[in-house]
Amino acid sequence: MLATIALIDGMAGELTSLYSWLQRDDDLRGRVRTVPTAAQPGEMGGVTEMVSVALGSGGAVAAFGGALTSWLSARRTTVIVEIADGERTRRVEIDATNASAAERLLSRAVESMGEQR
Repeated sequence: MLATIALIDGMAGELTSLYSWLQRDDDLRGRVRTVPTAAQPGEMGGVTEMVSVALGSGGAVAAFGGALTSWLSARRTTVIVEIADGERTRRVEIDATNASAAERLLSRAVESMGEQR
């Protein structure tokens, strides 16, 4: 399963900050990647617009939820997390107001994908 994180609002450096934050988490190390995008006409080059996290086990979902909660708690940024397993995708919007529920929201999204198999 793969979670892809995109910012809805916030400064461009926030995505880099999130990537660095997730990389420092022992349980997520090696599971976090940046997702570059192609340059649009008139742009100088591709930029990172998303971060992806491989969620293989239930422990990875909990670690991701906890790390995201900690990172968001000091920000005014809103993120969209899309969790995909190939054919199905679930979308969760998380910001400072519901950051404390990130782990629960992400777990519920993952569980609902398993229920529809």
